[in-house]
Amino acid sequence: MNLIDVERAAGRSWGAVVVGTSFAAMFFARSLRRPSPILFVEKGSLIPHAEQLRARRVGREEAFRQTNTSGTRKKWIAHSQFGGNSNCWWGSTPRFHPDDFALRSRHGVGADWPITYEDLEPRYCEVEAVMDVAGGGSDHLLPRSRPFPAPPHAPSRSDLVLQAAGGDWFAQPTARSNGSRRPKCCANGVCHLCPIDSKFTILNSLESFARPDCYLLLGTEARQLHLAGGVGRSLVVRQERGGRTWEVKADLFALGANAIFNAGILLRSGFQSPHLGRYLHEQVSQIAYVDIGAANYFGGTSITAHGYAYYPGAHRGKVAAVLLENWNAPPSIRAEKGKWTHRLMIKMIAEDLPRAENAVSLEDDEPAIRWSGHSEYSLDGLARARELLPQHLPFAVEGVRWSDVLPTESHILGTTRMAESAAEGVVDRNLVTFEARNVLSLGGGVFPSCSPANPTLTLSALSVRAADAIS
Repeated sequence: MNLIDVERAAGRSWGAVVVGTSFAAMFFARSLRRPSPILFVEKGSLIPHAEQLRARRVGREEAFRQTNTSGTRKKWIAHSQFGGNSNCWWGSTPRFHPDDFALRSRHGVGADWPITYEDLEPRYCEVEAVMDVAGGGSDHLLPRSRPFPAPPHAPSRSDLVLQAAGGDWFAQPTARSNGSRRPKCCANGVCHLCPIDSKFTILNSLESFARPDCYLLLGTEARQLHLAGGVGRSLVVRQERGGRTWEVKADLFALGANAIFNAGILLRSGFQSPHLGRYLHEQVSQIAYVDIGAANYFGGTSITAHGYAYYPGAHRGKVAAVLLENWNAPPSIRAEKGKWTHRLMIKMIAEDLPRAENAVSLEDDEPAIRWSGHSEYSLDGLARARELLPQHLPFAVEGVRWSDVLPTESHILGTTRMAESAAEGVVDRNLVTFEARNVLSLGGGVFPSCSPANPTLTLSALSVRAADAIS
């Protein structure tokens, strides 16, 4: 990727301008065959992994304006730097369940996607190959046309018991390496800033995205699009240092910032969709610390298994699906002598029903969040899981302690939802905005519903699919 300064970038016309350099932006550009050349506009700087380790932080975390009327703490996590949140994610890569794409049709709640699991499955395979995902075992729930690129990590002691007891527990698919292209996961549970660079990041996998017609403009924020005749003509960008603005012309514009910033850019640009900025959401989660009469831990990665007992099923018509994660590190250790590892740490992650009142708007020309809380549907799903979990575990349960509901899952979803028509959403099935047919909005902002599964693999696969359609 070639570095370029803002004056030279503004002095030429581009085939495509891509905003951001995280998963959505990079997988889109990787699959885009035309037009070219491509300019990436990145608000932050490029911070090498070694420098992140020396500083003991991944880079600048964004602070969002928020009016929170939910009564509970809520946080939205985003980093402005090259590679975005790929620098600090935990590398968990489950696919969405086929039911997630047809929640309204199959369960009478939420919204359907304008695409199906089958539409996305080949792109799932492509992204898994680039990320070198390790996993296995859940093929009957999440059908696959290709095997996982790498074998699953070693299970923990409790995983072996859970998997032997029934068909609901499987090795977690993960981009924390099992030792093929990157160092093998150290299983120390410090994935936010991996000390050995084991998990997939944009920064440590640049060879997978290399092409000669790509240019990178750093330290420059995308502000708004100039439209004429229903077509994007140019992008106004602002230098972080000095605040000077420039215009960059292109044939195609793809917004790959997070869902809050993408909504802000489109709102500044005069897009009129009544759905724009609305339906901001993410999963809601809670942790169970379960004291058991058996030893645990000693698995091969930080989170070793997924449990699907409370995910698919008819209950989704009334309460949320919940995905279970069996954590291997950082372990929560018991104090009693001889029972130090006799504990499970299970995270329960519930889907939400996106609500229109949870939204992003502009205040003083900057994005501002209105948050009124998660739906009762999601909280009832967590309550169901709390009730069922202890009695479903194949262990002698000696005690259970529940965390508070966590303030974030570090996923920003909604605000530019995907739909069949402009009456229902902001972008079409190929992520093209209904109001300007050479402008795309990428990333988790397009999700019309909220799976309990981590969104990164799916939003990356959506970018690949969008680029194939545009090309």
